[in-house]
Amino acid sequence: MINLNGSISPKTKALFYSGNRAFLYGDQIFETIHFYNGKLLFWEDHYFRIMGGACMLRMEIPQHLNIEFLENEIIKTLKASNLFEYTSRVRLSLYRSDGGFYLPTSRSLEYLIEVDELIEKPLSLNNSGLVIDVFHDHYKPNQTISNLKGGNSLVSVLSSIFADENDLDEAIILNLESNICETTASNIFIATDKHLVTPPISSGCVNGIIRKQIIENASLWGYTIEEKNIKSFELIKADEVFLTNSIKWIQWVGSYKKRSYTNHISADLFKKLQMLILD
Repeated sequence: MINLNGSISPKTKALFYSGNRAFLYGDQIFETIHFYNGKLLFWEDHYFRIMGGACMLRMEIPQHLNIEFLENEIIKTLKASNLFEYTSRVRLSLYRSDGGFYLPTSRSLEYLIEVDELIEKPLSLNNSGLVIDVFHDHYKPNQTISNLKGGNSLVSVLSSIFADENDLDEAIILNLESNICETTASNIFIATDKHLVTPPISSGCVNGIIRKQIIENASLWGYTIEEKNIKSFELIKADEVFLTNSIKWIQWVGSYKKRSYTNHISADLFKKLQMLILD
């Protein structure tokens, strides 16, 4: 089931007509949220990120679209889909109301909630390390709007096709300065001893929720953390490389080109993150 502006409908029901701005212009923003054990994990972080993005995109946010209202709407959708007892992926999309060409006739918001059961439950670190490489065909602009999860995801789409065609698990996306930005669906970290490094927000990466948790808790967990630009050759010198996102939490990388990695730091961070989430 899906929830369009409070109305629950089957996924097979047609929702939009040809004037939908999310479809025509990518005039939308979205969050992917992990529902686990009856909770929307890091819900406050997700809510304030999407609302901050909506403000940046000059969308008008109605007063009733507050944190409690949207949480209740998500729970309503999970229950209507018989998924409240299951680990699920929730996608919350905000988009501008229909009308206009590039200039919208309205700046008001509509919302769409989609839910799916997560078959692969992230209760343990991935068994096999991911195989990754760099995607060179297109680059992501390193500008403020790039930090949002918006309707223009073509670089991620094309990098995922590149990964599939080359038997990779993920592809590294570079920005216009040829610095590492992120991967197709995750933030990226490199680790040397107890020192963690991840690209800064100014690189153009998505301001990831799990990325934020690691940065905020690294010192408590016995690590140092640094946000700085990373060149792809620096991956060769790292002890470990791992990826983070809200659904899979942490995934360790097994190899990049001819370099192989261990997962001791990744496993330790996963356990600490798991304790934080399940506390």
